[in-house]
Amino acid sequence: MELAQYILTGLLYVIIYGFSTLFIFQFLLDISIAFEKHCNCTTSTKHSVIKTETLTGKSKINISNKNKNQLSTTKKMTVQHLRKRCSQAGIKWSYAIQESKTGKKRHLNREEMLIALTQIKQSA
Repeated sequence: MELAQYILTGLLYVIIYGFSTLFIFQFLLDISIAFEKHCNCTTSTKHSVIKTETLTGKSKINISNKNKNQLSTTKKMTVQHLRKRCSQAGIKWSYAIQESKTGKKRHLNREEMLIALTQIKQSA
């Protein structure tokens, strides 16, 4: 009888503490997801870059919303492929743009690389 009582008590401890631990982990996971969503909303960068940056030694490339509309017809390329093409064309893609709000430099994104490549192609 005592053995059964010890087994039931141990089983209850495992169930109670096990489920409470799961609920705590679920709560922490929900909080971290909410925090990540909040940070992405408040620190997301704008899609248009107002500032004109020197991306090549030869020309200045202005990135605007007008040029972004042209990108929808362009077929999808991987970022690695675009970086390779930019390097071959002499376009600086790594740490090419300095954000006006934070002052940190960032790489060109897919759209900006496509714009730079089309502008180089058009000027040639």
